Amino acid sequence: MTDISLIIPVMNEEKNVGLLLEKLEAIMPAAKKTYEYLFIEGGSEDSTLNILQEKAKTIPQIKIISLSKSFGKEASLLCGFDYAQGKAAIPIDADLQDPPEIIPEFIKKWEEGNQMVYGVRKIRKDSFLKNTLSSFFYKIYNLISDYPIPYNAGDYRLLDRSVIEALKNCRERNLFMKGLFGWVGFKTDSIEFDRPKRNAGNTGLPYKKLWNLALDGIFSASTLPLRIWTYLGAIIAIFSAFYAFFIITKTLILGKDTPGYASLAVLILFFGALQMISVGILGEYIGRIYKETKQRPNYIIDKKFNI
Repeated sequence: MTDISLIIPVMNEEKNVGLLLEKLEAIMPAAKKTYEYLFIEGGSEDSTLNILQEKAKTIPQIKIISLSKSFGKEASLLCGFDYAQGKAAIPIDADLQDPPEIIPEFIKKWEEGNQMVYGVRKIRKDSFLKNTLSSFFYKIYNLISDYPIPYNAGDYRLLDRSVIEALKNCRERNLFMKGLFGWVGFKTDSIEFDRPKRNAGNTGLPYKKLWNLALDGIFSASTLPLRIWTYLGAIIAIFSAFYAFFIITKTLILGKDTPGYASLAVLILFFGALQMISVGILGEYIGRIYKETKQRPNYIIDKKFNI
């Protein structure tokens, strides 16, 4: 069995895969471990796949799985776990924001008995907006989840074979790998690193996709958003009952009705908005149930190379 499987999801990374392989080839042989590069190609529109096929002619450790289209990074990672042959696996981005230089530290921590070693981004050279939104997401997620995820930890980590086998059993359609990494447990440790800027090209995760991924993470983590509306409804019902009692008592004793059509309109709009939000949250959960009932595969493979 191979010692280390490097799982590398790629889509439109023609400007990065060559440099990534150069860096990895300077590091992996020195680690004195057998290894494989498992590229999960997700419907690239550039020459990424052709470049990888050419590189595979001179680097026998390269294995390629080309998917029929882009199913998202989470599905690509699951595909990598399904086909990884190593005693341990390291998911790594192709854009060089996950520095290959710390792979030997991952391996050292693993040899010390840790079954999962995750990287913590000490410094992130992303935009202010992205860093702010990311920080907000981690706080919200850990507030509602029973299985918090380490702050500023991404997918870059080493996973022991025991962890991989546990993750392979998680076949839900709305995958959120960071949450699953926390859910499966096992003995863990961390390594801090500085996250550089993307080497070249554009990210495959624009803000819209990041927003959808954040929603998948939050709604897969807990049913607390549903419970919040139950509690809120109960609180409003109690206050409404007291207020109704106050109005009735005032009218019966003082003989005065309560004017205020403007305030009534505001209350109707306010509670109407609350109802729409609560229905929207309920719809998010129902939509995810609908996707699960269809039982579609997480990914479809088009071609395999060296596998």
